[in-house]
Amino acid sequence: MRRIATILILVLLFPSLAAAFSDVSPSDQYYAAITYLEDHDVIQGYGDGTFKPDNEVTRAEAMKMILIGSGVEIPEYGTYEFPFSDLENDAWYLPYLHEAYTADIVSGYEDGTFKPHQTVNLAETLKILILANGFSTSYPDGNPFYDVDESVWFAPYADYAKDLNLIEPQDDGYLHADQNITRAELAEIMYRLMYIEVNGLSEFPINLNWHKYQNELGYEVSYPYGWTAITADDGGIVLWNKDELNNQTGWDRQYPNSASTSIFVNENYDGLSSGEFFADVIDDLDYKNAEFREITVNGLYALQVFDDSGVEPILDTYIYLPNDTILAMYGSWGSGPLAQHSQKEVYALQMSAVYVEDGSTTTIDWEGIIEEARILIQVDEMGNYALQLFDDLVILETDTIGVGTGPVDYYYSVEADVTLKYERSYDVLLDLQEGQTTFF
Repeated sequence: MRRIATILILVLLFPSLAAAFSDVSPSDQYYAAITYLEDHDVIQGYGDGTFKPDNEVTRAEAMKMILIGSGVEIPEYGTYEFPFSDLENDAWYLPYLHEAYTADIVSGYEDGTFKPHQTVNLAETLKILILANGFSTSYPDGNPFYDVDESVWFAPYADYAKDLNLIEPQDDGYLHADQNITRAELAEIMYRLMYIEVNGLSEFPINLNWHKYQNELGYEVSYPYGWTAITADDGGIVLWNKDELNNQTGWDRQYPNSASTSIFVNENYDGLSSGEFFADVIDDLDYKNAEFREITVNGLYALQVFDDSGVEPILDTYIYLPNDTILAMYGSWGSGPLAQHSQKEVYALQMSAVYVEDGSTTTIDWEGIIEEARILIQVDEMGNYALQLFDDLVILETDTIGVGTGPVDYYYSVEADVTLKYERSYDVLLDLQEGQTTFF
């Protein structure tokens, strides 16, 4: 595996937490990736202070970003010779194309063109990224995704990227490799590869930058973007990936592409030890063909139960907390094309659990935070600051038309139970409402 340049190591060891662009919020899914890459000039924004994360990337732009991010040196030459008929003289991308073409990282089309301004799709992006980093690939023994046959030209790159968690299927369980890639998506893939390289990992930890949910009962967990947190009066919580494509309405039954984890705290009034409690779980619960594993989760003794013999596969984890209570997490997922990835997400969610000593979340002054946010309503260039007051925001919806000046995002805070309406172009908090809603 080729090592990346020292400058990129510094990206991950000393990241900046400042909001670099007015249209990239700290609560956005791609914030960590975009911020890391921007800090060390791997990516650039526009003159108006925006990054335009949803803009699609051209072949020339993707080639430049990937070569820089992969630590490839780009020397300047006086002249360049290419077998392509559609290149502009003195174009900015010629030095990058020279390095990529001579190294067999990119090639042209049968008609003798390169099409530098044509948008690049995911399959092409994966090929450039993997070849630029000198990885060796081979055709897989099976389809890496439901819509990626093992024999297609990009199957080796898709399979390699999947193994490293550089890419994930979309909500329908398919990769959609022919879909054009956006600036934010490209930044995320590059960032994941850098993180693996710098930290000497075999794969990217998918729960690294997920939303966090803390509970005053002594725990914190991370859950994926796009999932919903549903709180109960008894302190329990359901973290749910709703199957929108199949019109799912409730979390209590799994649909083909849904998944959920219900979390509760058992007070352990009998004062059982971890061994005694876990023995009771094994003896008392009706697991017909379950696999029981005694593991540790972030240093805490735990029992994990996996059973795929029923109507729905289950993955349950019981963690004995230092305050002698038990964190019980009950996970399951549907059997559709997203099943394999859903299982991976449920597992990563449960393995993210940490103990919060003395229920430290009870010290958070949500009323004061909400009041501070209200003061910032309609104040230009303070919207990102207002969003950063809440550390558990989930984006509910984006109105691409907005108020006539740009897109409007609706963010929900589970802990504060408020929704924030944010307008990107002027970086302004338009309004704040109690509860989870987009009707204001």
